[in-house]
Amino acid sequence: MLGTHAPVGLTRRDTIVFVSVTALAAIAVVFWAADVSPVLVFAGAGVAVAGLAWVLGVATEETGEVAGPRLSALLNATFGNAAELIIVVLAIRAGLVDVAKASIIGSVLGNMLLILGASLFVSGFRHGRQSFEPKLAGVNAAMLGLAAASIGLPTLFAATHPQDTGALGVSEGIAVIMLVVYAAYIYASLRSPSAQPTPEQRGTARWSLRLSMTVLALSALGTGFLSEILVEAIEPTIRETGISRVFIGLIVIPLIGNIAEHLAAVRLAWLNQLDFAMGIAFNSALQVALAVSAIAVFAGVFTGQSVTLVFTALEIALLVAASVIAGFVALSGTANWIEGVQLLSLYVIAGILFWYA
Repeated sequence: MLGTHAPVGLTRRDTIVFVSVTALAAIAVVFWAADVSPVLVFAGAGVAVAGLAWVLGVATEETGEVAGPRLSALLNATFGNAAELIIVVLAIRAGLVDVAKASIIGSVLGNMLLILGASLFVSGFRHGRQSFEPKLAGVNAAMLGLAAASIGLPTLFAATHPQDTGALGVSEGIAVIMLVVYAAYIYASLRSPSAQPTPEQRGTARWSLRLSMTVLALSALGTGFLSEILVEAIEPTIRETGISRVFIGLIVIPLIGNIAEHLAAVRLAWLNQLDFAMGIAFNSALQVALAVSAIAVFAGVFTGQSVTLVFTALEIALLVAASVIAGFVALSGTANWIEGVQLLSLYVIAGILFWYA
């Protein structure tokens, strides 16, 4: 039973957001159709995709509110990184395998360093030292460690077997395991007591099921279309600006795909809901590290591209560092703003390194 409050439909704020995002999408399409500077096309499509990612997130939440907490968790697990996944698959299809793989690492780093760091900083700055549920955070940290190992070990294999041609087979086998582990993680999350609604959570839906599903479908379609324009503009933008492919993949694209989650997590932390904010950061990082990276491997199979889980030494080093530091924070059960500064500083260091890579 979902409560007695009837959905109220679109609010004035919803309407303003939808009109604004639609206008941004239209501008991006006009830039693309008019064949203007690829930098303008890339920027316009990037802003539009970020806006659509926000709408997609809201529609996912509203659909879950109507359908219940279990489906809400499942929808978030499916659509939480939809924009990132779409961009990765389209980039692989376009032959930009290095950009796609870089965006996977960049998204994990963005969640573990930027989102988690900003959440800890604003929460600690406003509310002082905070306590959170260490058991759940510990499980997420252990899963993140497993994800880092799953990505790092194929790289180590390739480094120690330079003449071996088994990197693709190793990656495909590990990708299957990663998907199984992620499915088990989602199942365990759905079965946990925290997936059950509290009396305060019942009846909070603002939209009807039909409206929320319609917005979800339209925003997903719009994200796919605008992402194709974005991917198409990557190569010309790199040539015109001189920005490295590594920086585009590791910093710019993850920011575009994850901006909605960034803002939502920081807002929750500001409102003294640090457990929720940390959950967003960890769950999003796990979805990318386990699910999106595995799907990328199989997308390569279907598009005729060779996509392996072999990354550069710098990418793996930063991934391991982020996993270790985030794990220490999670297992401590308490955090202050200084832990947020530490995570944010490592993200800035990563940005500097990737700029010159």
